[in-house]
Amino acid sequence: MSKELLHIWGPFSIQSYGLFIVIGIAIATWLLMRNPKRKSILSSDQFSKIMTFTIFIAIIGGRLLYILEENSSIHNFWDICKIWEGGLSSLGSIISIFVLIPLYLRYLKIPIIGFLDLASIYAPLVEASARIGCFFAGCCYGIKTNVPWAVVYTNPSAGAPLHTAIHPTQIYSSLAALLAFIIMRFIFYKKLQKPGQLIAAYLMLTSMARFGIDFLRGDRIFLTKTETLSTLSTHISIHLSTSQWISLLLCTLSLVTIILIQIISKNKIPK
Repeated sequence: MSKELLHIWGPFSIQSYGLFIVIGIAIATWLLMRNPKRKSILSSDQFSKIMTFTIFIAIIGGRLLYILEENSSIHNFWDICKIWEGGLSSLGSIISIFVLIPLYLRYLKIPIIGFLDLASIYAPLVEASARIGCFFAGCCYGIKTNVPWAVVYTNPSAGAPLHTAIHPTQIYSSLAALLAFIIMRFIFYKKLQKPGQLIAAYLMLTSMARFGIDFLRGDRIFLTKTETLSTLSTHISIHLSTSQWISLLLCTLSLVTIILIQIISKNKIPK
C-alpha cells in the first residue's frame, strides 16, 4: 500500500487520499442531484457553485484541525500545504462546512436548512470513500493488535508504523460512514421530517463513530501530555483525545437538537 498510486512527472502524481475524496464527492453529488427534492431547493448552476465552495472550505477546515492536532509534524510553511500527502481531519472538514456553508447559502438565497438536510444524507459517502484513501496512505492508523484482519505496512512512504500488525481503523471508519449513510437514507430520511433534524442526525452519527473508533487509533492526540498507548489493554484509560472531546460535545448537542425540534414542532400553535 502506498499514498502515491501513480507518478506522473516530477512533483505531480495521483495520491490515494485525493483520488478517493474525488470519488466520494462524485458519487454523493450524483445521488444528490437525482433526489426529487433537489429541484425544489436549488438549480444545477447553484449546486455547482456550492460544491466548489464546499470543497474549498472542507480542505481548509480539515487541514487546520489536523495541524492543530499534529503540529509536531509541521516544520515549515510548505508542510502546511502538503495536503496530497494526507493530513485532513474529517471532523475539521465537517465543522467548517456546517459553520460557513449557511453563510454562502444565504448569499445565494437558497433555503439553508432544506439544503443542509438534503446534503447530510449523502455526506457520509464522501467520508466513507476518503477513509479508503487514508487506508492506502497509512494515516489515521490503528494500535497494535493480533486480530486476524490486522494490516501490516511495509512501504516507507506510509504514515503508519512499518512491519507492525495494527487495527485497520481507516476501514472501520469507512464502514461506519457507510452504515451512517444507510441509516440516514433509509430510516432517518423517512422518520425525521422536521427541518434541521437530518443535519443533527448526521452530526450525531459521525461523531459517535469517531468517538468509538478513536479508542483503537494509534495516532490519538490528547489535550494534556499523555503518551500514545500501543496496545488495546493499555489503551483503555480515562483520558479522551481532542477529537473525542469534540465528538462527545457534538453528539450531545445534536441529540438535544433533534429532541428539541420535535418538541417545538408538536407544541407549535397553528395561526
